[in-house]
Amino acid sequence: MFDKKTLPLIILLAILVLFYFQIMEFLGFYKPPTRAPQREQPVTADSIITAPNTTAGWVGLDTLSATAPPAVTPPLGSATDSLPTDTVRIMTNKFEVVLVSTGGGVTSLILPDYTYRDGQPIQLLPDAQAPVPEVSFAGGTLPTSQMRFKSNLGPGRYDATSSPVELTFTYGESGQGEIVRKYRFYPDKYHFDLIVELRDPAKLGLDRMYKLAWNSPLGVTEPQPETDYQSMEAVAMMAGSRVKLDEFQNDRLDQSLNGNPSWAGVRSKYFAAVLIPKNRIAEGAFAQGERRKVVTAEGRIEERRLTAGLDMPFASAGILSDTFAVFVGPLDYTLMAQYKVGLQDMLDIGTTPFVGWIIKSFALAVIWLLPKMYSVIANYGVVIILFALLVKLVTLPLSLKSFKSMSAMKALQPKIEELKIKHKKNPQSMNAEVMKLYKAHGVNPFSGCLPILLQMPLFFALFSVFRSTILLRDAPFVWFIDDLSRGAASLTDPYIILVVLMIVTQYFSQQFTMASTTQQNKILMYVFPLFMGFLLYKFPAGLVLYWTCFSVFSLLDYFLYKRGPKVSVAAVSKQ
Repeated sequence: MFDKKTLPLIILLAILVLFYFQIMEFLGFYKPPTRAPQREQPVTADSIITAPNTTAGWVGLDTLSATAPPAVTPPLGSATDSLPTDTVRIMTNKFEVVLVSTGGGVTSLILPDYTYRDGQPIQLLPDAQAPVPEVSFAGGTLPTSQMRFKSNLGPGRYDATSSPVELTFTYGESGQGEIVRKYRFYPDKYHFDLIVELRDPAKLGLDRMYKLAWNSPLGVTEPQPETDYQSMEAVAMMAGSRVKLDEFQNDRLDQSLNGNPSWAGVRSKYFAAVLIPKNRIAEGAFAQGERRKVVTAEGRIEERRLTAGLDMPFASAGILSDTFAVFVGPLDYTLMAQYKVGLQDMLDIGTTPFVGWIIKSFALAVIWLLPKMYSVIANYGVVIILFALLVKLVTLPLSLKSFKSMSAMKALQPKIEELKIKHKKNPQSMNAEVMKLYKAHGVNPFSGCLPILLQMPLFFALFSVFRSTILLRDAPFVWFIDDLSRGAASLTDPYIILVVLMIVTQYFSQQFTMASTTQQNKILMYVFPLFMGFLLYKFPAGLVLYWTCFSVFSLLDYFLYKRGPKVSVAAVSKQ
């Protein structure tokens, strides 16, 4: 199967894979970790930022500063059972939420079903400077985060794991104008309801419009901050189309969209916070934020801090009551599709113009099938291998037909060389004669590309799914591959081994299955695997694993064909 030149290379690569860590450590390129990686912000109960005691009374609207930022108050003490007097903690099966009276909103939101790599639950508001969501008036200069509300619930912990819990914050006095924020938390939902009521807003000097914003950036949750920051976006759904708000100027974002958005929100690599109006139509969406270069343990990366919200008009007389669903949870396509407002488009799967619908069709099949397979085989690495095998079995007849055509092309190579010599001064005549030769023998020179071309939509679909959905997050495979959602951080990262295996298997796959031995094909045989390795080494390991298996199964296709009856050029011409 292998000649004398390739066998030593295979042995050398096998030694490199088996003793990679020892070799890298000996050369000084790799140092074994001594402790679990730590995230930038701790999220234990002792570090939740809360507001101070608000029992002293309300702050009048005329005393609020239009420019001063909200004060940052100290964290809780070490005793986790002691809560400030204005703090309400609500526990559902999906959330652990802390709300405060100053601002009448959420200052901590923990997802117990998802953890950092050190085992601590995900905190989506690791550095909240003000409660969310924030309502602001007068063009955003008068925010509720600086107002002290009264709560209908006393300070303490409330259980919403079996039935909903409702909480109401009220600012102002009856008959003199009131701002009311009502919350409803459900046992098993990744959203909570928010009702914003304005009672006699003219008496408070409020009119025309307010802004509702998710006003705190999402925190980094992944061990490679660079990929998390690259995925952070402010997004709105406008007239059924996903619109990304990313018009940065001098690294600052302050963008508004006119229209009627169905929702607006922010996302990180695997989580999102979205505001969805329920009973009235918004008149616009906006996003604010910044980006800057920061130095981390992984090197210099671009940090992004983004917020987004909705413009809501109102009349100055009477009572206004607006209802919103506030989704805060994982980028799970199936889960988000249940909201029936196109929320799943936050994942950016199949939104590419013209060809997006093709990719989306494959992506939806992947999103449906892989979890089904995982329910039987609880290892996504094995699931991906079996999925690649399934794809190969489906395309096997086409691959075998392609190999027959390529074998015929190799057999015709001497005649093609004769035609090149005969018509060397007339390339057009040469090409015409070669095509006649192919036609006479029933050879399709493009048939070798068909299996690859059919794989491309599926490959792009897998890239979209693995990049966006939380499907593979923290999913282990074997050995050092303990997270199929991440790629190699550098050339000394152990995950580079999988990339090397992909390059090697693709090289041998091309060596055995390439149609001809022209100089161009020989160059492509070396360049294309290296190009794919360079392109994919930072991509999710699940995608690299799939492409590796694709190359391996292509070799099996070829050997299966070689074990069959040999087909001569003459035989092909009779088909």
